[in-house]
Amino acid sequence: MLILAYLNVAIFFITYGLGVYALILLIKVLKIYIKKNS
Repeated sequence: MLILAYLNVAIFFITYGLGVYALILLIKVLKIYIKKNS
């Protein structure tokens, strides 16, 4: 059961990390898009 708990934590950190990375990427793309339009 302890392995299952570690697996849940690992999955949480992976999904959280990917979410943050995707958000940073989205902000960068939006900044480029705004610069092109202005």
